[in-house]
Amino acid sequence: MSPDHREVLERKLGMLQQFLADLAHYSHLDTPTRRREHYAIERLLQLLCESAADIGLQLLRADGYKLASSYREVFQVMRDRLGLPDDLADSLMDACAMRNVLTHLYDVIDLDRVVAAVEPAIDVYGRYAKWAQWKTDP
Repeated sequence: MSPDHREVLERKLGMLQQFLADLAHYSHLDTPTRRREHYAIERLLQLLCESAADIGLQLLRADGYKLASSYREVFQVMRDRLGLPDDLADSLMDACAMRNVLTHLYDVIDLDRVVAAVEPAIDVYGRYAKWAQWKTDP
């Protein structure tokens, strides 16, 4: 991996870590307060998915893979080509499915589902950040 490519990945990993830290703030709030803050939580869930996929695309490009057509495909190909653990790939695909609902308004947004997603998102994206950091370390 070139130094420039590593620098881009480290910057993107830093952004992912910041989004995780920001979301962690909401894990300390009770459900009624989270419901009032749902727009912020929704946005952080969206940013986490997008940054995780962007990191994945960078890792795949470094491995010679040029194009993924969806977030789901990014994590599937990472599983198949880069050894992303199956359970983590599945969890990331599920988490990004929520991002699609939030972003494209495919359905009525279930606030209970949004506020309940905080801890699982912290877990899955935290595990992913550690895995991605491990993949970028020389």
